[in-house]
Amino acid sequence: MNNKPDDLSHRRLHLLILVVSILLIFILISASIRDQHPLRPLEAMVVKATAPVFNLFHESVALVSRIWRGYIYLVGVQAENERLKLQAQESLSKEALYQETLLEKERLRQLLEFKNQAALPVTGARIIGFDFSIWFKCAFLDKGSNDGLKWGMPVINAAGVVGRVVQVYPEYAKVLLLIDRTSAVDAIVQRNRVRGILNGVGANRCFLRYIHKNQDVQVGDVILASGLGGVFPRGMVLGTVTAVDKKVPGLFQEVEVEPAADYTRLEEVLVVKTVQTVLSKP
Repeated sequence: MNNKPDDLSHRRLHLLILVVSILLIFILISASIRDQHPLRPLEAMVVKATAPVFNLFHESVALVSRIWRGYIYLVGVQAENERLKLQAQESLSKEALYQETLLEKERLRQLLEFKNQAALPVTGARIIGFDFSIWFKCAFLDKGSNDGLKWGMPVINAAGVVGRVVQVYPEYAKVLLLIDRTSAVDAIVQRNRVRGILNGVGANRCFLRYIHKNQDVQVGDVILASGLGGVFPRGMVLGTVTAVDKKVPGLFQEVEVEPAADYTRLEEVLVVKTVQTVLSKP
């Protein structure tokens, strides 16, 4: 136990002697730089022994410095790339919003122009959702009874008939679309006034039913609402004939009609605020 202080003192003494020796050596080396000195061979030996160590130390420091500068540079580049990326995304978002605003403005302009031409009491509404289930093809509006909407009111856009209101809530309304299987509209062929019933078939198409095979219906014919039944205003566009098949069995030809309204791009509509229907509410 008592030997520990002596050991510590010896180690300190040895360390001091080593430091002093090294200092003396370098003093002698420095002095010999100017003049020839008997210790010149010793200088050569010391330089030879220490030079690789100093060189390794210098190269290590330089390497660490280069790595550090490179790291700092890469961090700066990455930060700049992130900033530029955010700027690009922000610009893209602004451009998309700008384009969307232009498109919406154009759709609303067309609706307003159509409203003025139709001379009908209408109110604008937005589509806020769809119910494309197996059984029904419906849309939901952001207007309801608080806005004067009632059951049976026709829903249209600048292209033509969209459907009719079948349920009304204070702030929302449900619209049965023209393509629904339960939808049936009394219709005529604009070109020659041939009359039939336009039925939805569940997909984005309809069929004009009860057209006798000897009646003239051609691809490209425009189908209009006849006004009979009082559901839709007379002359409203329902769609365009896309196929005619007179070879099907039975008395009637099969007439396929593409609806005027594009249900894949439907966003704003007009609700005609007059109910002339002679049908009773279910």
